[in-house]
Amino acid sequence: MDFNEEHYLARIRQKLQENGVKLWLAPYYPDQATNKEKLEELAMHLSDMLAIPCNTVLNMLSTLQLHALEKLASRACFQETGLATLRIKIVGGSGLQKNITMYLNESGESLKNKIISEMNFPASTRLKMICSGLVLDDSTSLLAQRVANNSQILSIILSCDPDCQKMEEKIIREVEMIKADADLLASQQDENYLRIADQSGNIIDLPFEEKKSLAVAMALHEKGRSALKRNQVSLALTLFHEADAKFNACRSELLKAVDNAALLNLDIAWCYLLLGNAADIPDAVVRLNQCEQSLYKTYGAQMERLLTLKGTTGNEAVLFLRLHLLQGAVAFHQGKTLESIKLLNQANEELQKLTINDGDLTHLISLGYSLSDARLGLRACRGDLNAACIYLQRREMERQERKKKEEEEEERNRERKKLGKTANNQWVNLGYLNTIVEMGFDRSRAAEGLRQTNNDISRTLEFLQSESELYRSQASSGRYSEESLAQVVSMGFSVERAKEMLEKHNGDVELAVEDLASNLGRPDDQAVASSSSEEASRKQKEATKREKEAYKRLAKDIPRSEEDHLDSGLELEAEYLHKYLSFLNS
Repeated sequence: MDFNEEHYLARIRQKLQENGVKLWLAPYYPDQATNKEKLEELAMHLSDMLAIPCNTVLNMLSTLQLHALEKLASRACFQETGLATLRIKIVGGSGLQKNITMYLNESGESLKNKIISEMNFPASTRLKMICSGLVLDDSTSLLAQRVANNSQILSIILSCDPDCQKMEEKIIREVEMIKADADLLASQQDENYLRIADQSGNIIDLPFEEKKSLAVAMALHEKGRSALKRNQVSLALTLFHEADAKFNACRSELLKAVDNAALLNLDIAWCYLLLGNAADIPDAVVRLNQCEQSLYKTYGAQMERLLTLKGTTGNEAVLFLRLHLLQGAVAFHQGKTLESIKLLNQANEELQKLTINDGDLTHLISLGYSLSDARLGLRACRGDLNAACIYLQRREMERQERKKKEEEEEERNRERKKLGKTANNQWVNLGYLNTIVEMGFDRSRAAEGLRQTNNDISRTLEFLQSESELYRSQASSGRYSEESLAQVVSMGFSVERAKEMLEKHNGDVELAVEDLASNLGRPDDQAVASSSSEEASRKQKEATKREKEAYKRLAKDIPRSEEDHLDSGLELEAEYLHKYLSFLNS
């Protein structure tokens, strides 16, 4: 069905719904003679009303009637036999459509094999199946995945080109690795990993499972965006749906604090448009409505929150251009002509405002800015070249300052890990530690005091003072010096055990340490064993290395600029706007 026919069909369907016309009932069915006569009368009436050729209307009424009767038949079959009818739409290949019947307790893999068999695809064909916005899992039953009788299944044929296939397989492996990495970091229960911030940069306090789901969703979303930039739309849509499943594991209150889920809905709807699948219109309507509500809630009805936060709303206007374009396209395919014209004209006005002067863009690039930065700068400043230069300079300074703070925070995190946690599982307070050290106390003993007292600075000072008195007391016995005791204790051994070994070896530090090290299995030295043993140290280093590698992989696809998703040449948006407006204005 071509573009014009699809629009005609949507308008006819809408008019039938408005007038309560049921083509599967009398007088349009079942009497053949009456049926034909009444359909022709209805076709002439709709032709005059909608300005569509009468023959075209009649053919489409017959098509709609046939579809309605097929649905009724499949419903009866399902009730009697349990066999469900699934409407298959192929994307990435011939664009074929076919109805397939099977039991809903069968697996996703069974459906995949049946599609390949009944549509005569090669056995090596690779498919991704999506139903109601969810990627179907091969090993799970269709019923458990909310597939119902008469469900529409979008079947994406993945590329068989060796290079594309290698790329897709690599991405799939990376997706699985992302999930594994998040699980690894989650097991550490370390709040310094996977920190999530809102639009203001404030860290959101989350249960770690939710934080993990959100981090994985964001990483999958970015991988999908990368695929979309490579024009791998089907793969991008698959990754977006994977990300959507992870976002859905988070509380709705959490998703209201960030705009990630809203932007993901926008990206999914954009893929639907690029793939040209009208069957996804119902899901697109839901996603675009959620996106619109979320963006206005996050940015403010008049973008006032965004203006307060960033000082400009120019780049976010790209999101609203795409939103209104998609809403206009959906209205077009629903037959809502007036609503479509209004939305598309609004998008067209937004496009004109976002158009950049090529000379100004070239000038900024000649100053050393990237194409992306130059475009973002000009849009942020509504095309004002001088203002854009100032904006980009300030933005670079802020970026450097942010990078410096992040490096300082990373250094503090490394120091925290070295110092360990208190008895109540809190990191040693670095501020308290530095204050105590400035008073003249040994850093390692000060850290031990804070660990034992749960960061209570007063009790830590008492601990250190009593320990000093103990050193002096033992030194006065003449068996060993205060310095010798402090030296052994600084290696992590308890004061009592250090005294015992120094007395045993007449103050010989080397022999005392050797004896202590050879008896690490004793109950009172278990803490020493975990930190001093070579094996424990090796395992800790390996664990730290794995955590760092996992963190790097999770962060790999996160763009350097937080505005990367706002940068677009808008060529595709302009192309689709022209296509729809040209038809509506013809």
